[in-house]
Amino acid sequence: MTMESLSWDDTVALTLEVLAASTDGGLTDREIAAGAGSMTPIDADLAQTWLNRLLQSRVLPALVGWRRFDRAVAGKRAGGPQPDISDAVILTVALILVMEESTVRVRDMERALEHRLTPEAREVLGIAHLYDNPFKNWYFLAHRAIHRVIATFDPYVANDGFQRTKWKAMTLEERQAWEANLDEAFVARMRARGEWFMNALVEMSIRQQAPEFRRRKTAFTIDQSQVTAGVHQARWKRDKDGNEVPMRNKLDTTTDKAEGRRVLALEADWAPKKKGAKKRNADDEKRVSRVKWELSYMANIIIDVIEDPDLDKKLQAPQLIRAISLGTPNKRIGDHAIDLLDSLQARGYELTRFSFDRGYSQLKDAFHEELVRRRIPVVKDYVDRQKGITNGALGGAIMVEGRYVCPSTPFDLLEVTKRWEAGQLTDAEYWKELEKLERYELSVHEKKPDGTLRLSCPASGISPTASCPLRKLHPKAVPDDEADRVRIQRANISDRQKDYRVCCQTSVTVKPTEHVQQRQMLRHNGRQWFKTYRSDRSSSESTNDLLQRDHKLHVTTNRPMRGLAAQQLALALLAVRSNMTRIINFENALREQQLRAAAGRAPQPRKKEGEYLQRSRDRRGETRYLRNPPPRELVPYEEPALPEPPA
Repeated sequence: MTMESLSWDDTVALTLEVLAASTDGGLTDREIAAGAGSMTPIDADLAQTWLNRLLQSRVLPALVGWRRFDRAVAGKRAGGPQPDISDAVILTVALILVMEESTVRVRDMERALEHRLTPEAREVLGIAHLYDNPFKNWYFLAHRAIHRVIATFDPYVANDGFQRTKWKAMTLEERQAWEANLDEAFVARMRARGEWFMNALVEMSIRQQAPEFRRRKTAFTIDQSQVTAGVHQARWKRDKDGNEVPMRNKLDTTTDKAEGRRVLALEADWAPKKKGAKKRNADDEKRVSRVKWELSYMANIIIDVIEDPDLDKKLQAPQLIRAISLGTPNKRIGDHAIDLLDSLQARGYELTRFSFDRGYSQLKDAFHEELVRRRIPVVKDYVDRQKGITNGALGGAIMVEGRYVCPSTPFDLLEVTKRWEAGQLTDAEYWKELEKLERYELSVHEKKPDGTLRLSCPASGISPTASCPLRKLHPKAVPDDEADRVRIQRANISDRQKDYRVCCQTSVTVKPTEHVQQRQMLRHNGRQWFKTYRSDRSSSESTNDLLQRDHKLHVTTNRPMRGLAAQQLALALLAVRSNMTRIINFENALREQQLRAAAGRAPQPRKKEGEYLQRSRDRRGETRYLRNPPPRELVPYEEPALPEPPA
C-alpha cells in the first residue's frame, strides 16, 4: 500500500498505532513533588540582581528597626532564634515571581523556594543549609516569612488587647468592641510604615532607569484605582453617624432578631463598578446591588507626566508610578494625596504641576490649602458648583471660572461656560469668547513668596487690557485708539461700583487661603488648560489600565492574602512590575533603534510630523468621544417616501 492510496482514516489509524507502540508517558518525580505550576529555574544571577535591588530600597533595616521598636513598646526582650527564611529571601523571591507574571501566593513562593532555586541561587540567598533536611515544610516557612513582613506595618492586628488572629471573620458585636478599643495613634504609626514601605519599593524601581532619563523636576497627576477585595461579605449599611444598622428578615415571622453578619475584610468597602459613577457612597442606596457595586480597597496613585503636553510621549522617557498608597473607599482621600506629596518632596522631587480630576476638586478647603502651603501649582477640573459665577467676590470683583474679573464684565461672557455646555457654542466659538473674557480679568500687581496676591483693575497699569471711565490711562500706556482693548461703557457702571475697592484702589489683596477650591495655574477650559489636563488624565488612565488589565490587579485570586497590609504589599509589588516593564520596554526599543541606525537600517516613520493616521470610525463619524458633545435627541427613523415614477 502506497502513501498515495491511504485515506485520511488509515493515516490516523497508523499514527495511533505508532503512539501506542511508544512510551506510556507519565509524570516526572520533580513534577509530582512540586505540583502544577511554573518550573523555570531561578539562577544565581537573577537572585543576586533582585537581592541587590532589595538592599538598595533600604526596606530591610527599616523592618528590623520597626520590630525592635514594637518589642520595646510591648516590654519584650530582644532575642530568640533567627528565622529560617529571612525578610531578604522572601521579598527577593516575591519580586522575582511578580516580574515573571506569577501570582502573589504563598504557594508560589513555596514552589520557588523548594524546587526552582538552583544550588547556586540558594548559596546567594544564604539558605543552602536548609535543604539538608528533606522534611522541611516549605509552605509553612514561606507563610511565616511573608506574614512576618506584613505584621510590621499592619494597622489592624492588635489594639489594647483586642487581637485579630488569622484574619477571622468578626460578628457585629466583635466589630463594635474592636472599634471601641481602637488606638488611633497605633493605627497612624502603622499606616505611615506601610506607605513608607510601598514607596521605598517604588523608588527602588525608579532608580533602575538609566541616569540620563531620570527626572527630579517634573509634573505629576493623581488618580484612584479600585483594588477588588477577595471577599464578599460586607458590613451593614451605616447611618449618618457612621454606625452600622443591623437588619432582620422581614419575611421570617418566627424571630425579630437581627441576622448574623460576619465580616472578614473590615478595611474594604463598597465601591461602584462603573467608572465615573456619580453616586460613590453605597450607604445612600436602599439596596446594594452586586451588579453595580463591589467590595474594594482604593489605591491612590501618583505618576509623573510630561511637562509639555505637545510632545510625543513615545519619544520621551516613560511616565512612571512615583508614589502609591492604599485605603478604604471614600475615606481620607485628601489625606492620602497630601501624604504622597510629602513623600515625593522628601525624596527630592520638585513638583512643577499637580493635576487631578473633579473627585479632588470638590474636597474641602483644607485639602486645597495644604497644596497652597506647599506651593504646588495645580491644574484641575471643576464640578458644576465651581463653574461660572461663584461666591468668590473680592473687593467688588467677580470670580468666574477660578479668575477674578471686572464687575462691569458683560453677562453673556460671565455665563459663557453655561452656554457652551448647553450646546449654544462650538469649541472654537467658546475659546474665542474665553479670550474676550480674559481681557476683563484682574492683572497680577504683586505675588509674594507665601502665595499672597495683589490684583489690579484690568484698566490700570502700563499694559491695560481694558479702558474704563473710572480709571485714568497710565501715562506710559498706549493710547486707546492705538491699542486693542475692550471698552467699558459708562452705562454699564453702577453708582455703587464707584466705591468698590477694585475700582478705587491701586490693588486688592488675595490671601493664599481665599477661594482655594477654584484657583489654579491655568485658565479653566482654555486652550492650554485643555491640552494639559487632557494629556495628564490620559497618562493617568493609561497607568490604571496597565495595572488592571495587563498586570491583573483586578484578579483577586492572584493575591489571596487577607487584610489591608497584605494588599499593600501586593500593590507595591505590582507597582514595581509596572515601572520595570515600562523602563525595560523603553530602553529595549531605544537599543534596537541604535543597532538599526548603526547598521544603516533606521526605520522610516509611518507618519511625518504633523501628520496623523485617522481611525476608520473617525472617518465614518461613528465616534462620540467628545468632551462636550452637542445635545441630540433620538427619534425613530422612517424611510423617506420615494417620488412617484414618471408616467
